[in-house]
This record gives sequence, structure tokens and C-alpha cells, in this order.
Amino acid sequence: MCRMIMAQGDFNAVDVVEAARAMSCGETARHNGAVRQHSDGWGCVWMDNGRLYTLRGSGSLTNAIPLINIPTSTRFLAIHVRHSTLKENAGIKFSHPLLFQSHGTRWYMMHNGYLPNIYIHLGLESSIFDSAEYLKYIVSGLTPDKMCLAYLDERMKGVAPGGSARNFFLITEKKFWVWQWYPMNTPCIEYFTMRLYNDKNVKYISSEIVPSLAMESQWRSLHNNELLEFCMTED
Repeated sequence: MCRMIMAQGDFNAVDVVEAARAMSCGETARHNGAVRQHSDGWGCVWMDNGRLYTLRGSGSLTNAIPLINIPTSTRFLAIHVRHSTLKENAGIKFSHPLLFQSHGTRWYMMHNGYLPNIYIHLGLESSIFDSAEYLKYIVSGLTPDKMCLAYLDERMKGVAPGGSARNFFLITEKKFWVWQWYPMNTPCIEYFTMRLYNDKNVKYISSEIVPSLAMESQWRSLHNNELLEFCMTED
């Protein structure tokens, strides 16, 4: 289980890192989920001069903050912090963003949820890391122009029930997508509901409302099975 935040536009990267740290420590948690501490790995992806850069680490984001130096000029930043559902899946090799290359596109994913049955559709004997299997299953053979809600619904239709949410940030150098999906019988709707703040200067999409970034009343909840698509170049 994880917390994620994304910013695009005119923002202070230090403030976004601090927002991610606060979420990782449970300081902004108002959900009914059992997990409030997310200290099993962290990662960032940002855009600088038309290229995506990543940084990942194990352990807590709090301890890593002195190592993180995001360029002040960036107009896009996403951060992910983890609580490992399976403790054997802790460590930097399980930290997001995850990367899969397909048809010349480098796809980066940050995932919040647990999907233990994707491996079956990849011909594997067992699951090694569900989020990496999820990324490969979704984007293998895909080009960005084909990414849409109908594609995701069709792709996931045959996956056996089990686990929790499919929430993701899916990022390429040209576009990025945010998908919220959780089973309707989940007891943790608030935990899996992302929030959006959007004005003419900046947008934030976050696993939790972060009052230090914007007043509570200015965020809206994403709808279940809502897919948002944005261009990296802001028009």
C-alpha cells in the first residue's frame, strides 16, 4: 500500500517533497485504512529540459530528504512512498517508479494497491512483484495514443478478483495518466480515493488532501474508475 503525489505547473518542489513526507508519516491521514506509515521505499520522477529523471531509495523518505535535489525549474514532479504488503518485497528494487519499455516508449508507473493475480496472464508460475507485473500487463505492446479508459477496462476484465486497488500514475515524456479504480466492496474507500487540486497555475493529484499545498475545500475527490490524461507540455 502506498501514498502518491503529483504536481504540474508552477510549484515549489521542496513543498511537494514535504507533502509526500507528511503522508508517509501519517500526518495528513484521514482515511479508514489500517496503514498510516509508509517507510518501505520511496521514489521520484521529474521532468527537466524535456527529459524524465528518476531517483529511488529504500527505507523512509524522511531519512532520504537531504539526498533529494529536484531542480527548481521543473514543471512536473511525482513522488511515491511505500508500505510493502509483502515484507519480502521491501528494498530499492521494489521502489517506484517502475519502468517498462514498449514500442519505443519508456513507461513509468507509480501504483497504489495490491494485484496478486496479474502474473497468471503473463504466463508466470507465481507472482514476484505485483506492481511490476501490472505495469507490464498494461503497457506491453501499447502505444500512448491507445491509452484510454475503454482499453483499461477491457484489459483488466479477465483478471481474477483479489487484492485491492489499481490506482496508478502512468508517465511518459509526452503525456501522463492518473487512474483510480478500487473494488466496490473495499472497506478502505477513503484510503484509495485520490484528490485533485487544479487552478490556472498548478495542479496537484494526491493520495490525501495536503492542507499545506491548498485549502481542504479546494480539492475534489476522483471518482471510481476515473481516468485523467494530461500533456507534459502545458497549453
